[in-house]
Amino acid sequence: MKKSVFAALLFAFAATAVYAQAPAQKAATTQNAPKTVEQRADDITAGMVKNLRLSPKQAAELKDVNRNSMKFAEEARKKHRNNPRKLAEQMDIISQTRLSQIKDLLTEQQFDQYQSRREEKMGVPREARSNPSQGPGQQYDNNY
Repeated sequence: MKKSVFAALLFAFAATAVYAQAPAQKAATTQNAPKTVEQRADDITAGMVKNLRLSPKQAAELKDVNRNSMKFAEEARKKHRNNPRKLAEQMDIISQTRLSQIKDLLTEQQFDQYQSRREEKMGVPREARSNPSQGPGQQYDNNY
């Protein structure tokens, strides 16, 4: 009797474990498939469209900016994979160009919101974040 109860519990546990792993394995398989440059750029664009409430025209222009920037970054990674210094220089140029293009197509309020979220994601401490309403050099407390 004890053996049959133990066997039934063991079977139930094993069946539950197998059932629970099947969806997890399926999800892991789809999550591990690397996204294309265009898919990653489109994901970034979708988040920005949602968070910044962009117009359809802004969304289309931003999609082009993000796709081009991601494409150039991918090309730079391939071209300069053995030269970290050159890669860093190229990535900085790509980043600055993208930021300039984004600034040109967003309203001032949208860009301020974008910049704030960007600094937050980059881990910039709240006290050191830029405040566009203040002039240059006035973004830090003058209590020195």
